[in-house]
Amino acid sequence: MPDTEWLNSIYTDSKKLKREAAKRRKAYKELSVLKSSVQEYIDDGWEVDKELKIKTRIRKPWSHDEKLENKVWYLFHLLGYPEISEGRNFQVTIKRKGADPYTKQIDVLAKDDETVVVTECKSSARITRRSLQKDIEEFANLKSPIANAIKKHYGPHYKPKIIWLFVTSNIAWSQPDRQRAAGARINIITEKQLRYYVQIADHLRAAARFQFLAEFLQDQKIPEMDGIHVPAVRGKLGGKVFYSFVSTPKQMLKIAFVNHRSLNDPAGAPSYQRLVSRTRLRQVSRFIHGGGFFPTNILVNFSRKCRFEHVAKDEETNVIFGNLYLPSQYRSAWIIDGQHRLYGYAPLSDKHLNQNIMVVAFENLKKEEEANLFVTINHEQKSVPKTLLDDLEGELKWGSDRPTERIGAVSARLIGLLNNDIGEPLYGRVTQQGISPTEKTCLTVPALKDGLRRSGLVGEAILKKKEFAPGVLCGTNDTATLDRARSALNSFFQLLANANVTQWESGRQGYLCTNVALQAYLKLFSSLVDYMESNKGLSARELEPNDLVSEVEEYMDPILLWLSEATASQIEKRFKVQFGSGGPREYYYRLCQMICESFSDFSPEGMDEWVKGQSEELVDDADKKLKELNIHVQKTIFATFKQQYGTDGDAYWNKGVIDKKIKTRAYEKSLDDDDEDRLPLENYLDFIEYKKIVENKVHWNIFKSLFDIPEPGEKGYSKNVRWMERINELRRIPAHATEKRHYKPIDFEYIDYIYEEFMGRLNPEDLAASNQEVAE
Repeated sequence: MPDTEWLNSIYTDSKKLKREAAKRRKAYKELSVLKSSVQEYIDDGWEVDKELKIKTRIRKPWSHDEKLENKVWYLFHLLGYPEISEGRNFQVTIKRKGADPYTKQIDVLAKDDETVVVTECKSSARITRRSLQKDIEEFANLKSPIANAIKKHYGPHYKPKIIWLFVTSNIAWSQPDRQRAAGARINIITEKQLRYYVQIADHLRAAARFQFLAEFLQDQKIPEMDGIHVPAVRGKLGGKVFYSFVSTPKQMLKIAFVNHRSLNDPAGAPSYQRLVSRTRLRQVSRFIHGGGFFPTNILVNFSRKCRFEHVAKDEETNVIFGNLYLPSQYRSAWIIDGQHRLYGYAPLSDKHLNQNIMVVAFENLKKEEEANLFVTINHEQKSVPKTLLDDLEGELKWGSDRPTERIGAVSARLIGLLNNDIGEPLYGRVTQQGISPTEKTCLTVPALKDGLRRSGLVGEAILKKKEFAPGVLCGTNDTATLDRARSALNSFFQLLANANVTQWESGRQGYLCTNVALQAYLKLFSSLVDYMESNKGLSARELEPNDLVSEVEEYMDPILLWLSEATASQIEKRFKVQFGSGGPREYYYRLCQMICESFSDFSPEGMDEWVKGQSEELVDDADKKLKELNIHVQKTIFATFKQQYGTDGDAYWNKGVIDKKIKTRAYEKSLDDDDEDRLPLENYLDFIEYKKIVENKVHWNIFKSLFDIPEPGEKGYSKNVRWMERINELRRIPAHATEKRHYKPIDFEYIDYIYEEFMGRLNPEDLAASNQEVAE
């Protein structure tokens, strides 16, 4: 057995450890003006010199391997480990008989009274696929020497549970490597999982260590929990065994586990819990510290059958009284409801940790039953976020006979797969419930689900017949659909990513890998498949996924070529569309327009209407007609008043315009002009004020023949002047032009209708004279 010893020390002095942590923490906080979150700061990997002024504090960026090791170090600090390895050169010397001694670097080591965590870190500047066989085998072979070194350093009476971690960033794990690690009992943490642990540790601090240990010491014994029993009642609810008892936070925290959706642990599928809220935790802790308590149960599920000593039974209710022996293994009590109430005790003193709390525990519930209980409870008490419900649909609605639920479930699972495919274009780009989004991680499950639904790629729900119509990416069953769609969409989005890597990686700021953009591209993919089938006579569903993408790629060439040469400002100018439900539609038709320039017969549904809305000729004609309507309405009203009341003084104005507020506003506007430029007061009225003048009961009879215009297709009312409100709204398009404000196809038809109706009622001679004035 080789002899081992520490080459250098770890941080055992609490003050020294705090100084090192404070240095890093200070760096994170001081750059908060530049970074929106600690996570972004860590991800960007800036090293900070605390001796310098803030303006020169940024010294140099960490290398990708330093960045990973620092993030892991900071995680263990947040988890409250009292001893953490010092610096990057923490090493163990290994001596073998008949051989020269050699050293092995341990990237990060953390130790408390019960556990030691030994961490090996591997990273890459870019996402890459590489074999880790050599690294795993070397790490596995050194487990025993390192364990001996720990024993030698801390003495024979210290018998910790050792957690072996292999943490990677930007490395795509192969299945054989995963199997090698599992065989050597080495736990894998990828950058996505590390982000989760840092986030929950930042929220819970030392309390997060319970969740961390539960993940990596699952089913291992907790010595101090052995033999712990509490008085309890056993019965049945809905046919399921339950226990009702009083315990303490100190006991429950050790065995508890929260099935967070953000971690998405396969062993806990379906995962359903929201990430804890730091604000809510602080509120709970303050409430408890101030003497408060919760008269409600924490609801858990024991993952194994518990020992229960029968004492008495109530025959009428079939309830049994006795002693319940609490599970003594990590991760044996899965919290269904009450995570904030339980973890709120974690930062408090032993006085509070030993207080009584009420618990109801089910026994051996399936994870699907846990998830349904969670949704039922929280949907009734506090609305479950739509993001979480959409994400959960892939688990809870899987196999549904309802077409809409079936499509939703397939879409939710598909999005999860695309987000977890390391090395693929959407890897890590979808936000997780409870974890803050970033500029790059900005896609959401609800938006992408909506895009898939609208595209019909994974099926359509025929609502009238309540039938499911398979989409072009559907397989023989829903599982086959996932495989087929996953492959096709990864290939399709890779085309976009390769066309302009910079903009794709820019996320929200790049206008290429955003919710709006991907919804548009999903719809475009569907339209191009239809176009390909009609042009080439191929059946899309008979093609392999990659072959299908290859067939439509030639139609994508105009877009891909343009993207490859476009600057950031050019992409923004062309594809920055309005927020809201109309954004993806607008983006989609702009993409279609680019394809139409090369393939003139490409005309997806709705394209003609959109083109009409963009036509400069139609726009110019609409602008001209609105201007003429405004002029003729005003001239007609005041020509009538002059004929009715005469032109002596301001008689036509004073008797015609009865509303004092209208008069006052017109007069105030006229004061903005110089005396020599001031016009008659009727020239300072707004169009909507003409409506008020016309519909006044004093004058309606003299204007009715000209202004009484029913809405298209309607029989009309006693006063049909609603058209004046609509025309007033439409006038704002040319009067207050912006990139996002434009006519809709239906607007052109409406303007034509009103123009013809009103102009056709005017006296031809008066109209001709008026038109001459307009032209001049």
